[in-house]
Amino acid sequence: TALDVNRSLDKYEFHTAVRLLYQFFWNDFCDWYIELVKDEITSETVNTTRDAARSRILTILEQALRLLHPFMPYLTEELWGKLPEVSNNLHNEAYKSAAQTIMLADFPLGDANLIDERSETEMQTVIELISKVRNIRAEMQIKPSDKFPIHIAANQETQKIFAENEAQILKLARAEKLVLAKTLDVPRASAKAVTSVAEIAVSLEGLIDFEKEIARLENQVTKLEKENEQLNKQLSNANFIERAPAEKVEEIRERVAEIESQVLTLKQNLEALK
Repeated sequence: TALDVNRSLDKYEFHTAVRLLYQFFWNDFCDWYIELVKDEITSETVNTTRDAARSRILTILEQALRLLHPFMPYLTEELWGKLPEVSNNLHNEAYKSAAQTIMLADFPLGDANLIDERSETEMQTVIELISKVRNIRAEMQIKPSDKFPIHIAANQETQKIFAENEAQILKLARAEKLVLAKTLDVPRASAKAVTSVAEIAVSLEGLIDFEKEIARLENQVTKLEKENEQLNKQLSNANFIERAPAEKVEEIRERVAEIESQVLTLKQNLEALK
């Protein structure tokens, strides 16, 4: 991220730099990394694993604050002053030469030699799986307290990645266990999804009321199709296209595309229930 941010700043593409920082700090770091290592960093058992995890968190936070400082000077300065208080002697080296004010701290330039593309790809594979399972839970309205097996079809290399990260997957997806295989073998009444490297299925038996869920989905499809019909009438009206602002026409076209995507997903979910 530091490398990409510096490239953007060199080109005076400040909007790109801000977007990259937001994506890294909010999505990658806060939303995913902290959640993945939460058990390690909150452990009451003193060991090298816990200390290493806490040290990494502080290192990433410290570097992120430096990167964010030009765009958020006051907040980052305040947080910078708090870092020594939370270091808890786990990462003293990072603060021996640290400036008292973030304004005098070096701006991270990034080091290409520290980039581990394989680890990044593997973690993205895990994140994609968890996201797909969460989507299934939300779309099928499965209760947060209900746990279930995740059936996964993938090649051996991908299965190994999931197996090595099973604890994190089960925790963040609120699942019971992983069932890894080369092909899917699940009951017909299953919700399915596809990632870039695997097929996923969740058996819905005992998790939802099939009749109520079918009725709910059919009602949603009807409402969306009715809205889609009305929007398409507008788009087929030459007078409307000629007189309406271009932004309004584009907004309607985007909504039509969104509706069509939603209807497709809903119909796939209906098919899984029948």
